Amino acid sequence: MFPREKMQKFGIDALDDKDLIAIILGHGTKKEDVFKISDRLIKKYGPNPLVSINKTDELSDFFNIGYLQSAKLISAVELGRRLFDNKNKKNIKLSSPKDVFDYMKGLSDYKKEYIYGIYLNTRNLIMHEEVLSLGSLESTSVNIRDIFYPVLANNAYSFIIIHNHPSEDPSPSEDDIKFTKEIEKAASILHISFLDHIILAKNSYYSFKGGNLV
Repeated sequence: MFPREKMQKFGIDALDDKDLIAIILGHGTKKEDVFKISDRLIKKYGPNPLVSINKTDELSDFFNIGYLQSAKLISAVELGRRLFDNKNKKNIKLSSPKDVFDYMKGLSDYKKEYIYGIYLNTRNLIMHEEVLSLGSLESTSVNIRDIFYPVLANNAYSFIIIHNHPSEDPSPSEDDIKFTKEIEKAASILHISFLDHIILAKNSYYSFKGGNLV
């Protein structure tokens, strides 16, 4: 069973490190499939490879994979480190777009676009959060189903979508607007509370809802 199928059926806890790496890399090379590369990565960097990698050239050269794949893996690791290190998530309540901006402002430092989901309970306390995709909305592979699956998997009441604009201008593009309308439509059909889509820039943000989350 492929990692994405395993995750969809059994949840993220069913995936081991090699599965997670395979999902991030996406595909292998002409000489090796993505699972062999993942296995070599584990053997090279030990039991905790995802906190050991920090040099794109080293990773690219040693595993004979492209710069984009190396950058994706290292960016995913670094994003997790910056967003989650030394952060106590218990009892964190998000009541306004400004709360979300303050909580997620580290995302605005990135030079690539990330699409991120925060999933909340009935009191707007954070239950779960995850990177949903890497890339701009016109080129990202994010699927609407991928956005809603964590709601069901974590028994969440509502969710917020966040993504960054490396251009430092938070104004929504046509793709941003289209993407938001698609989520709103799906949320309405599924009777799930979609609180907001917030675009982060260096020192500012844009909220599609424009008001408080509660």
